[in-house]
Amino acid sequence: MRLLNFVFVVVATAVAATLANAGEWTVLHHEKRDYVTFANVAQFYQFPEYTRVSRTVSLRSEHRGIRAQAGTSELYINGVRFFTDFPIVSEGADDLISVMDVSKLIEPILRPSRIANTQKIETVVLDPGHGGTDQGTMNGRGTEKDYALDVAMTAREQLLRAGLKVEMTRSSDVGVSLEDRVQFANRFPHAVFVSIHFNSASGGSGVESYALAPAGVVSNAAAESHASPTEVQPCAGNAHDPHNIALTAAIHATVLSQLGAFDRGVRHARFHVLRNINIPATLIECGFLSDPVEGQRIATVQYRQRLGQAIAKGIENYNAAVNYRTGGASFAVARTNLPPHAHSITEPLEAQLNAAPANDAAASNNGSH
Repeated sequence: MRLLNFVFVVVATAVAATLANAGEWTVLHHEKRDYVTFANVAQFYQFPEYTRVSRTVSLRSEHRGIRAQAGTSELYINGVRFFTDFPIVSEGADDLISVMDVSKLIEPILRPSRIANTQKIETVVLDPGHGGTDQGTMNGRGTEKDYALDVAMTAREQLLRAGLKVEMTRSSDVGVSLEDRVQFANRFPHAVFVSIHFNSASGGSGVESYALAPAGVVSNAAAESHASPTEVQPCAGNAHDPHNIALTAAIHATVLSQLGAFDRGVRHARFHVLRNINIPATLIECGFLSDPVEGQRIATVQYRQRLGQAIAKGIENYNAAVNYRTGGASFAVARTNLPPHAHSITEPLEAQLNAAPANDAAASNNGSH
């Protein structure tokens, strides 16, 4: 326990120092954790509208919005649901969000074009879950392994048409170990990894997506098979924390917008395929086979094709968002003096590019994973 506490203290201290150096943050301490007020968030990110009614805060501008409620671990950015690393709390007249969540969630979502060490994607590694004797979840119409492969093959076709290279951890009904999936993905530089799954649970429906939990943060996955829920040790994949959450958000938001699925949120987990990977990675649960309505919808070829196309489009959106740069000699001055962004990664890419201002605009389980 001492070691775990030490890891958290080191990580939290480093994040707090980063924000403090910006000169525009007032870091508060609440129950041995670093927080900032939502009013401070609104000021830093230049939201012109900030309201606090009861225990609900809302930050709004023409193109962006953040909404949260104290006492929960849910945060909505442009209407998309995210689960925070630590609870949102009230203290006196203020509502507070953890420094970790500002650094690891809000910042990369609102300003993906400022994520450091970003390179254009050359290769997408698609990982259809399960395979061979491992069927994953199933219903009376089909199995997770078959549906995941079908969705991945459609995504592959779309990505190839977009000019990207695509590698598959499996392209047929064969079993591939989790270790082999990660080792395979790590062979490709300038790449991203997308693991595709379906869910099953009594009363469950909708789409949920996972990025690797940052060091010092417990998982908020409903269930995990390959790491203790209280594990907070750093993993190799944590080197890409900002890219992981931006990639996850872009795909998740695109799938929601194109399929109208129920939003179960963007979460953090330590699934095996996310922990020891050396490239940005995400895992998406595309729906519940156990739900009578959703399961029937997933069983149709047309719906799975739309899923694959949406996942591919989300990857393209991410690639454009994190690599977006404005031109012109005034760029260095503009990024310092103008509002830091006007668009979020959760908005459709076409709208971002058509309306981009002359500043540093941002485009903005149950199985074994």
